[in-house]
Amino acid sequence: MTDRSIRAALISTDARFLHQFRELAHGAATGITIGLEISEPFAEFGEQQVRALRQMDPEILVIDFEDDPELGVKFTQFLSEMHPGQRVLAVGPGLSQDQLLAAMRAGVADYLNKPVDEAALQAAVGRVAQALGRTGTKAPRVCALYSFFSPKGGAGSTSVAANMAVVLHRLTGKRTLLVDLDLELGEAALLLGVQPRFTFVDMVKNFHRMDAGLLASYIEQHSSGVHLLSAPFHPERSESVDGDEIRRILHFLKQHYEYIVVDTPGSFSPTTLAAFDQSDQVFVITNIDLPSLRNIQRGLPMLKRVLPKVNDQVRLVVNRYQPEGSIALEDVERTLGLKVFGTISNDYEALIQSINAGTPIVLNGNSKYGRDIKALGARVAGMQGKGTEKGAGWVGRVIGKLRRHSEEAK
Repeated sequence: MTDRSIRAALISTDARFLHQFRELAHGAATGITIGLEISEPFAEFGEQQVRALRQMDPEILVIDFEDDPELGVKFTQFLSEMHPGQRVLAVGPGLSQDQLLAAMRAGVADYLNKPVDEAALQAAVGRVAQALGRTGTKAPRVCALYSFFSPKGGAGSTSVAANMAVVLHRLTGKRTLLVDLDLELGEAALLLGVQPRFTFVDMVKNFHRMDAGLLASYIEQHSSGVHLLSAPFHPERSESVDGDEIRRILHFLKQHYEYIVVDTPGSFSPTTLAAFDQSDQVFVITNIDLPSLRNIQRGLPMLKRVLPKVNDQVRLVVNRYQPEGSIALEDVERTLGLKVFGTISNDYEALIQSINAGTPIVLNGNSKYGRDIKALGARVAGMQGKGTEKGAGWVGRVIGKLRRHSEEAK
């Protein structure tokens, strides 16, 4: 614990958010104490509110822009000039690029879109505490980075990656980021149904001044709680990014998230190899057809060169799996020399509907595909075998047909 608590002032007209932050402060390992709450709209602020803030002199100001973002930014600027050492954490609606930049210039160190994810709020408070030198006894963040790759187009790697990110976050509550590294034709934003304001390329261009506060402005937050760092909409923008820049950015992101899911291009490009270099595990997504298996076989020497422990780091996942297919899983394993880590059912109609709706399939209904992704996510998160209903269908198939794979993964 710290020697003394961090003095915080809370400004919001949203009773739900006020309650959410109070609950966080009461349980925070960083020792947050809310010394002042102001629930009036910005338009009603006067000398009384300013005097109370001046007398309290908070170390952290938590301010909700939902009431009036423009007035909120102006008031933040005023308070930052009055208390230069004060750290400002802001929440509110999605802001335009110009509004975000104005907020950052006004002194906002971190901005979170509402509704605010509890894990994201806790992480933001932790970053403020660290900036104030109050790290307490909190353990350092440990991040697992998983890359999703298919050497053949159309295998469904992006869908698996996007849904896996949602599942990991919902199962564990940990801060999770989906990174779309298919910088030419990435579609992760489409699958999540969001329209990003900034992209990975924008981060590359501004990385020389990147910190935790600025990072928040480049990230989109999905309603599921998952964060997204999107690929650019225009393919030509990808030309300015090289492998070393990708390595540096992924290394930086690992300091701010506990799970990072990377959707990579479908080739052994410098972008893909840079992602592999930073990965704890690489999930190779394949369909059971000869072109797909042939491409994996041809790419194995490259995987072995870039992954020091290829048998431990590569996870082979069969997508659109049909048990009655002409090629058996045993044939796949024998051909590639890799064990099948998991299978995902062929549920094409349900998946297409979810993509067209911009809603990850694991959040919509109870399709076979969704159940398999949830079970796979539970296995990745180390939660297999805890009796959850979500994994029942997949575990049944493993016991029935792939018992030895389940045993080897324990």
